[in-house]
Amino acid sequence: MSFAEKITGLLARPNQQDPIGPEQPWYLKYGSRLLGIVAAFFAILFGLWNVFSIITLSVSCLVAGILQMVAGFVVMLLEAPCCFVCFGQVNEIAEKVESKPLYFRAGLYIAMAIPPIILCFGLASLFGSGLIFGTGVVYGMMALGKNKHIFLVRNYI
Repeated sequence: MSFAEKITGLLARPNQQDPIGPEQPWYLKYGSRLLGIVAAFFAILFGLWNVFSIITLSVSCLVAGILQMVAGFVVMLLEAPCCFVCFGQVNEIAEKVESKPLYFRAGLYIAMAIPPIILCFGLASLFGSGLIFGTGVVYGMMALGKNKHIFLVRNYI
């Protein structure tokens, strides 16, 4: 079994068709899911760091930390529903979002990532929410299609 087959086996969901389609390369399909899982972990971690900023009496950073942690849990729920085994409705919610077009997920992730950065601009909110924003950008590029995102990358690099 090759390394690529092991990675795709770990990140694939059982009994699910390919929602992204065969036109996307495997590393983009599963790399976006892996990036979402890592982004959710760091968003929760740095959101907790922002919540502890209540010690300095910064209420806006407290609210930003709570929003960042909620965004991290939502991304984790959608990207890795196996982490929430104890909740029965998680798979249904994840499948419902999987059935939507990719630009829906891209817009959702980008919209969830912006408010914490605006409320409390700092390294913790910038890094935690920035990874979620990056995941949204990757899903947006996948929604454009294979030929269009290669065109965009070639023209702007």
